[in-house]
Amino acid sequence: MRKLIIGIDGGGTKSHLAVFDQNWKCVAVGKHGPLNHEVMEYAFVQLEKELSALIKDTLVSIDATPADVAFAVLGLAGMDTEKQHKIISAMVDRIGLSRYILCNDAFLGVPAGCPGGIGICAINGTGSTMAAVDHSGATVQVGGIGMYSNDCGGGSWFGTKLLGAVYGELFKCEKKTIMTEMLLSRLGVNDSKDYVETITTDMENDNINMCDLNLMFFDAVAKGDEVALDCLNESAGHYSGGIAHLANTLDFPDDRTLHITFAGSVFVKEKTKTLPRLIINEVDKKIPSKNLEFHMLKTVPVAGAVYWASKEAGFDIDINVISEALAEAGLE
Repeated sequence: MRKLIIGIDGGGTKSHLAVFDQNWKCVAVGKHGPLNHEVMEYAFVQLEKELSALIKDTLVSIDATPADVAFAVLGLAGMDTEKQHKIISAMVDRIGLSRYILCNDAFLGVPAGCPGGIGICAINGTGSTMAAVDHSGATVQVGGIGMYSNDCGGGSWFGTKLLGAVYGELFKCEKKTIMTEMLLSRLGVNDSKDYVETITTDMENDNINMCDLNLMFFDAVAKGDEVALDCLNESAGHYSGGIAHLANTLDFPDDRTLHITFAGSVFVKEKTKTLPRLIINEVDKKIPSKNLEFHMLKTVPVAGAVYWASKEAGFDIDINVISEALAEAGLE
């Protein structure tokens, strides 16, 4: 029987799969679209079909089957509740994997970015989630369920705040913001009475989208806009509160360094890094007794899935080896 490990990062926009053997060699990779049932037309039915095809087709490409897999770690966006975990676990069983860990994709940032795979990861990408793996192996998630957890971050939150600020200035006597001038210019609107019709039509036709609005929002941050900075402080409170809760309630002793990793496109790609700085300042205030080290994720999250699976299988592949192999395979 071949000894293989599988790591899967199933995101809300794209997904990665990687297969390594016990000799620390990357023997296969796979790329896919979303593996979040919440964004799929046929939800769990579609997820099972696509997840099964991704795993089995990748294994077939190296003349292997699920029986050859010693351990797998599957991190899937949208996997937030025990009910969802039970449903998706049954899928994984039917696919033929017998030893695996199934978790929200946010957890992958811990083994990918925290030494030893212990610490907290804060995600600010398609979604906003905080996830922790403590010294006892316990895993806990904060946020990531939208309105139920009042997530103040993620792909659409900042763009939505921009829209609210612009509408507020134009029609509700709220604070002036340079975001209004920026958006009206982008839309080609000279009179506020044309704003609502233009923004709704352009959004519906994808002439402007949330990604565009997010970039505009952070351009306003770079220019020191007070309204945009107020929104960042709100987001910083969300993240720092969640991080502090995880740090205080899980097995993170004060005499050991607590590693915290920032991951997701909004954290990693945004140039000013204003939000991470605000979060760090707030976390330091909330948990002054702990020795904290903050990191920006420098590898793909699927590297964390592979590293975690390697530890569970007894392969103990070095995270740097994994990251380099995945970069060579085109997963960056």
